[in-house]
Amino acid sequence: MSPGGSTHSVVQVMTNETCNHNCAFCHARRPAERPDVAAAGAVLARIDAAARGGARTLVLTGGEPALRRDLPALVTRARRALDASARPGDFLPDDPRAQPAQVLLETNGALITPARADALRRAGLDVARVHLPRWGDALDTITRDDGGFARTLAGLHALAAAGVALEVSIPLVLRTLATAPEIPTALHAAGLPVRALVLTVPVTAPDPADLATLPDVARAAEAVDAAARRAGIPARFDVGALIPPCLFQHPNRAAHLYTFTPGGAARPDFDHPDACTTCQARSICPGVPREALRRDPQLALRPIRDERTRRRLTVVSSIDDQIRRELCTRDVRRLADGTTVREHIVRINFHCNQVCRFCFVSTHLPMAPEPLIEDAITEIARAGGVLTLSGGEPTLNPRVVDYVTLGKQLGAREIELQTNATRLADPALTRALADAGLDVAFVSLHAAQAAVSDRITGAPGTFDKTVRGLDELAKTSVLVRINFVFCEQNQEEFPALVALTADRWPRAEITVSFVAASTDLVPLTPDILPRYGDVLPYLAEGVHLARERGVTLTGFESMCGIPLCLVPADLARYFALAQASTEVAPGEFLKPDDTCGTCALTAQCFGIRRGYAKLYGTTELRPIRALAAEGGPAADA
Repeated sequence: MSPGGSTHSVVQVMTNETCNHNCAFCHARRPAERPDVAAAGAVLARIDAAARGGARTLVLTGGEPALRRDLPALVTRARRALDASARPGDFLPDDPRAQPAQVLLETNGALITPARADALRRAGLDVARVHLPRWGDALDTITRDDGGFARTLAGLHALAAAGVALEVSIPLVLRTLATAPEIPTALHAAGLPVRALVLTVPVTAPDPADLATLPDVARAAEAVDAAARRAGIPARFDVGALIPPCLFQHPNRAAHLYTFTPGGAARPDFDHPDACTTCQARSICPGVPREALRRDPQLALRPIRDERTRRRLTVVSSIDDQIRRELCTRDVRRLADGTTVREHIVRINFHCNQVCRFCFVSTHLPMAPEPLIEDAITEIARAGGVLTLSGGEPTLNPRVVDYVTLGKQLGAREIELQTNATRLADPALTRALADAGLDVAFVSLHAAQAAVSDRITGAPGTFDKTVRGLDELAKTSVLVRINFVFCEQNQEEFPALVALTADRWPRAEITVSFVAASTDLVPLTPDILPRYGDVLPYLAEGVHLARERGVTLTGFESMCGIPLCLVPADLARYFALAQASTEVAPGEFLKPDDTCGTCALTAQCFGIRRGYAKLYGTTELRPIRALAAEGGPAADA
């Protein structure tokens, strides 16, 4: 199985070790089968174990699996095992384990006839990844199989005709670097419907002289990717055989070649040299293949410094799939009277004019197609729910006013705009939104000082624009909620923000939020995520000041707040809340039995985020006893 075993969503299952090809750089091929590897019972046991362990893609590999006469039976077993263990609802939407299951076959294609391809498809094969180091008769000189290219090409066409999705695997070794860029054009000319080129980087071989240096691999990968773009074929690295993105001259331009997944930084066959310490991608990148470092211990790495590139490296599936998955969050909003209302958070675009490191939105994604956006708006509006237009920064979408109008015309109960308000400094845009029916502006402002705010947002000058945008909103009837996200850089700013709000925008409310360490987009590090105990003194001071100045504070009831037992305010009103839904963010929160299990507010509270507990533990939680006779709750010491 693949390194990492059951924690990986993509798991390789070895079916055999012999092969009809004899590539010099292949270290997997053996002259004879070992029973403990190739025996049918052993293979079936590995398939079942991988599926039980959480695999969503089972990769049947070898050797050459097509040498097995029982290959269709193995595919059937893999399909049934995946279907029996399917639990996509147990995981967060951006977790690869939440994706549909698929069976993938790694093969050289030379033994795949039309009849065999049909049998494999009927057995449940979804994808065939065909090994293709060269194009044309030159392939035979690498595989040492006379006539092999013609048979591989026929196998590719047979698989496509049977309805099996095609991927082509290109190993980047010394003998293929110069010619690999020819393959995308040739595949396109052959009329083959290849859905992806998968680049692999062997780092061990019977003769190490066959291996290329990693910088040379990076240059070849750039050339292959350029050719693939021209041919209209997406390219990416194999997650198990890649090079670090910092080896590219421009890592941001190569980010789409990577699929870094949750937990992907921990790989037993990779190491993080000292240069990785200061890299922005350290928490998601596995580093450098250990064998490559052994051959070249002085390998020059260029740590990634910019936040945007790190975010671009976190695509966990295809771009289109990720857009569809993240376009609309179907939420349930809890109201003060104990009732709930449906809410759609629709990301009308993903890009943003600020770069907050704690933002969990995939701001590197392109805008979703307009029909998909309109469908999400229509669904919630006709249901009479709350429509929240979000991003990225939604005011960067030229149709933002149209979307407010659409939601209002179709019957949305309330329309909220989540924004940093920098573009709302334009009076015309603000007035147009208000006239279209905007009810609430949820404005991000994380400090009362320009220097602190601009440092957090990574966008100098935008504090002043946000303030001017709030000034314009204050001239309308739109309800303003200022969202303050507590992070390590701004704890001391909260009381000052309360004072600024009371002085400048007295009708505005403040929503208290806390860094949500919920995805790989948010680095799980103390320089971003503060301890609750460090935040609470400033939060308590701000709560006291808000009470004095008449500023309404909200957000404690939200999943973006803090555990209710830590809220430094009267908790009586939270007992009336509806139960916190476990379906909105399944698996994201913890409720330890020794604290939450005895808390009177456990049903109304989301609990503590797993990411926070992983970094700091759960000892700060203080369970709440039932309401005392005088009406106020009491916390355990």
